[in-house]
Amino acid sequence: MSPPNSVLVTGGAGFLGGCIATALEQSGARVTRFDRAASPGVVTGDVAQIAEAFPPGTRFDAVIHAAAITTQASEADPEAAWAINVEGTRAALRFAAGARFLLLSSIGVFGGGEAEPDEASPPRPSSTYGMTKAVAEALLADATRRGQADAVVLRLPISVLRTTRSGPPGAGFISDLVAHARRGARFTAPLAPDHPLPIASVRASVALACRAALMPALPARLLHVPSLAVSAAMAIAALEAEGVPARGLVDCAPDPAVERLVAGWPRRLSTRFPAFSADLADADFGAILAG
Repeated sequence: MSPPNSVLVTGGAGFLGGCIATALEQSGARVTRFDRAASPGVVTGDVAQIAEAFPPGTRFDAVIHAAAITTQASEADPEAAWAINVEGTRAALRFAAGARFLLLSSIGVFGGGEAEPDEASPPRPSSTYGMTKAVAEALLADATRRGQADAVVLRLPISVLRTTRSGPPGAGFISDLVAHARRGARFTAPLAPDHPLPIASVRASVALACRAALMPALPARLLHVPSLAVSAAMAIAALEAEGVPARGLVDCAPDPAVERLVAGWPRRLSTRFPAFSADLADADFGAILAG
């Protein structure tokens, strides 16, 4: 499978968007990064006015839409969440003009308590972030139905191990837990020790995003990154197995704000299309730690 000539990555200065852009560049694609944050080598602008940032007639072979406002930020500023996650998606989809358009969606569209939803499970968001992602997915589905877009949705779980997080630990605290324990620093997890969260390695999420953007024939227009169910207790045990004294470094003090954010989230994402991801999905948490 040869990469397309040119790929636009929105949110290209962010963590996951940046990782995807780098992976595409390493595959031989010509990548343009777009973000609202000014950064060397990045086209800067508001995603809701993305067309204004490029010369008229600019075209790409594929667009990976990673630009989004995060879960906790969405709860704090619903208007910004709508402007970026919904109106930004609408503008980027219009700008894509026939290119393969990949939306990075989220586990957050599920908030109804289903333990292991697959692509046939109906979204039931219980947060502002999840609601905006579900609306963005619906925009793509309608554009595809009308024959106006070559659009694909890839739902991601929590990506680990991230090492560039800032601020207090939230739903993605597993990365923080591992980073603190490995350097011998104390850490307080914001959920009960046995509360499982759906995770996948950054490696798997990035590789499957690239595949969904570049593969000519996909099994479906809505796909999941299969995930593992990992709790603080499981992460501690895995760290202990590799020789890190995590039990003496990690405490659990449930944070009501984080508990509300993840209430009803699945323990993991399942998939109806295992062949799409079988060679890239994570085997277990120990393999993620070793990677």
